[in-house]
Amino acid sequence: MSALRQIALRTRLILLGCVLLFVLLSVVSIGISRAFHDSVMANAQDSLRNQVLLLLASMNVVNGEIEMPLVMPDPRLSQTNSSLFAQIRNDDNRVLWRSASLLDDEIVVDEPATSEITFHPQARLSGSQKIYVTDLKVEWETADGVVPFTVQVAELQRGYLQRLAEYNRQVLTLLASLGVLILAALALLFYWFLGPLNRIAEEVSEVESGKRREFNEDYPKELNQLTHNLNQLLEHEDRRIERHKEVLGNLAHSLKTPIAIMAGLKFDSESEGDARDQLEQMQAIIDYQLNSASTIGPRRFSRPIDVSAVSQKIIESLTKLHKSRALSVTTDIGEHVLFFGDEGDWHELLGNLLDNAFKWAHKGVWVTLESVQGDDAQRPGLRLSVADDGPGLSAQDTERITERGVRLDTQTPGHGLGLNIVKGIVTAYGAELSLSTHAGAGTQWEILIR
Repeated sequence: MSALRQIALRTRLILLGCVLLFVLLSVVSIGISRAFHDSVMANAQDSLRNQVLLLLASMNVVNGEIEMPLVMPDPRLSQTNSSLFAQIRNDDNRVLWRSASLLDDEIVVDEPATSEITFHPQARLSGSQKIYVTDLKVEWETADGVVPFTVQVAELQRGYLQRLAEYNRQVLTLLASLGVLILAALALLFYWFLGPLNRIAEEVSEVESGKRREFNEDYPKELNQLTHNLNQLLEHEDRRIERHKEVLGNLAHSLKTPIAIMAGLKFDSESEGDARDQLEQMQAIIDYQLNSASTIGPRRFSRPIDVSAVSQKIIESLTKLHKSRALSVTTDIGEHVLFFGDEGDWHELLGNLLDNAFKWAHKGVWVTLESVQGDDAQRPGLRLSVADDGPGLSAQDTERITERGVRLDTQTPGHGLGLNIVKGIVTAYGAELSLSTHAGAGTQWEILIR
């Protein structure tokens, strides 16, 4: 049932049009064929009725014997290869006279004749050829008395059936041609009718891929309200995110001052160590909560960010920060790698993974960034890999390394929040975070966003 609901509107309309057109043309074809068939049958009845009357008008009964003229009223009755036949029978069903066209054959009718001209559509010659027959039972009055007999005139069905078949073929050809023309007209009509919807679909793809920021509003009345509302939704979403960032920035600024003041206060020798630890813990908690709250996550209509250049700047900055360690940094950054999200989220992702790699590496750090096929055809994905040649992690450590506040080495600067922040952002974007490591063999983090 769900598959039927997903059928495209254009396909639905075309299928519906084809079904309705087929039904309509079938009904028209049957109606026309039936009307022509009735007309042919009426023509056959009238023709045979007239032949019966002509025979009666041209014959004579002398001394109880039937005499026919030398020249028949219809020349076909005298032709041996004719399709028209006639014969006269007495009450004993004995043939008194037959036309030359019959030769030695006979007209066979299952129903008895009556005193009224009767048409028989299902009759045959004795040789089994199908015929139409009209007969009339006559009582001819003479001076010697009444002479009863039955006049029968028949015609082969073949000629009429061929006319019907030819007519039906012409009707089907004409209706088929008409159907093709109507389908072509319907296709053009549907293309024109669905044009605005196709344009909206194209604009949705362009908005998703970041090629445009809003929808046009020059659509028919029924769709213009939709595009207007979509534009308002996009604008509201942008304002909400900007306001969210602004509030978080103000909060961070407001908290920095009192913490800085407290850090500058003098404590006695007994409490100074504990106070410093508490201040650092407060700062770490504030940083973590601000980072978590500022994670935007994926948006359907987000503008793509070319993170190739951004990533290069982050790598250069961290390389300068850890210059004293003289680490070798190897990068493989693809051109125009697009990230459909917030630039701040990307800074957190790459920055925290790189910072962690620089802290633990012995000699080198390796960074790979490339585009990959996305789940959505309109949006490419990306793969980020950050590796180091540090001491690596044990199986036990890999299970808890991304938990908040976990620090495997208290001598290394940090608060144990970076990898947890990375995990939160990856989860928000529905991405994949994988870790490849062995004790003494370095660590490799990989993020796959589709």
